[in-house]
Amino acid sequence: MYELLTQVLLWLLIGYIAWFVLKQFIPQKIYTFLGFALLVTLIVLAFFEPSQSIVSEAWSILSLPFRPLGFILICLLMAFSFDSLTKGKFVQDPIFWAIAILLITSAPATAYWLHGEAELDAASLMKNNPVAGPEPIVLLAQGTTRPLLPPRTQIEMTDAGDRVRYAAQLYGEQPGSTIIIAADRRSGISDAPRETLNESNEVRAVLNSLGVPSEAIRVADNSSTIRESALNVRKVLKDTGNREVVLVSSALDMQRAAATFTHTLDDLNDGEGVRVVPRATDFVSIQSSGKPRRRLSFPQDVVPSERALNLTGQALQEQFISVYYFLRGWLSSVV
Repeated sequence: MYELLTQVLLWLLIGYIAWFVLKQFIPQKIYTFLGFALLVTLIVLAFFEPSQSIVSEAWSILSLPFRPLGFILICLLMAFSFDSLTKGKFVQDPIFWAIAILLITSAPATAYWLHGEAELDAASLMKNNPVAGPEPIVLLAQGTTRPLLPPRTQIEMTDAGDRVRYAAQLYGEQPGSTIIIAADRRSGISDAPRETLNESNEVRAVLNSLGVPSEAIRVADNSSTIRESALNVRKVLKDTGNREVVLVSSALDMQRAAATFTHTLDDLNDGEGVRVVPRATDFVSIQSSGKPRRRLSFPQDVVPSERALNLTGQALQEQFISVYYFLRGWLSSVV
């Protein structure tokens, strides 16, 4: 993160120096002509060589005003009084803070950094908690599939659908284990078949297609949150005597999920509790070396994007929910 900021500042400094020097020797009319020539060159390259990296990088910047996020930023910049910068009154201007927050939160560098921190914790939990044997696999499946309604002809997966495939993979690696689906009824859907409203039915169908037999699947319904999932899974495990469960969720919320399940299951087995083995998926900041830390690049990771804004929002929301879980006493200090 700090290396990227240093690079950005150096590029800005170099650009300012180049602009200042050229301004002393080149008339303003030539500046206008050079800018127009550069724009035409990029358009021609985009038409004939769209796969060139320089074209894609330039287009990510030039197309920004034509996207909702870029248009909003331009409108805010037009409404902002730049005189307040020189007068030192910008700290009192809410438009300035709106622009600053929007620029920071919509930068891919910010999104990857926030997700990277959570994913490093998830990778550490996975490394420090090996699976001892064929134990129940708890799949936090809420929001992993889209309802099978026309015009869809098959069950489609959401961005969190990696959890379902990963649970099936773990089942194949642990013969004799079971999968506990923690999901809830869908909301906001009317006139839909009963089996479609209950997401666990579609998750079960996907698991069956991936080689998991129906007799190896159990369901913990009414599990829309991690807390509810832990309570309902506790009911399923109450009389089984299992001393270990494998927990499958996204890397972003794995720290909270593991701590919640550890706390909720700690009174089972005559107070000895149940060991939670975290198995995370859906990594955002992964890189080719296999480490959950993405190498940032300029300018792609600085130009604001809607996807980055969404990822940043997810990471910040996870932080707020974790604080709420902590205040409610739902998290275990030992994971």
